[in-house]
Amino acid sequence: MTFMIEGSAISIRHVRKSDLIKLIPLMNNLQMRGQYLPSSITSPDLIEKNFDADQMSTDVKETLLIVDKKDNIIGSLWHFKSVPYFNAREIGYTLYALEQRGQGIVSEAVRLLSAYLFKSRMINRLEIRMDTNNIASEKVAIKCGYQKEGISRAANFVNGKNVDMFIYSLLRNEWECAQEKHQASENNN
Repeated sequence: MTFMIEGSAISIRHVRKSDLIKLIPLMNNLQMRGQYLPSSITSPDLIEKNFDADQMSTDVKETLLIVDKKDNIIGSLWHFKSVPYFNAREIGYTLYALEQRGQGIVSEAVRLLSAYLFKSRMINRLEIRMDTNNIASEKVAIKCGYQKEGISRAANFVNGKNVDMFIYSLLRNEWECAQEKHQASENNN
């Protein structure tokens, strides 16, 4: 049985061994990954070896797939502990289906994952970091209720240069408040 969280347009689920034949070329296709993620590729053999070791799901880092209603891989998202002493997880994502960018798919995936993490882990904070030029990713963070905290200067190396990164966060109490408001509005309708 595969872990799955179903949304209205997409679902997120664990990676299966049978996904690797499609996933590895997507992960290593720099154009599909987009211009804002690090421009490094990983050996297919190493990806398979790592999958065999931990199925891409550990306490340190977990990679999930964004799939459409027919279970086609359209993106991936991951969460990990980026700062050892923070009671937090950082979320990252990419949408491989170029023609589906700008349709709210990543926002839905981030909302689903954020809810899952707050419900299943004793964490107080989720973070999303993005290149300061990545307007689409910044919109995702804002739509999902994350608050801008600042800039990490020259914090990531992408396409041959160091880039500044925005830091956005969502605290547990902010998420809970948004859930209560959403529930109240549904009860009034």
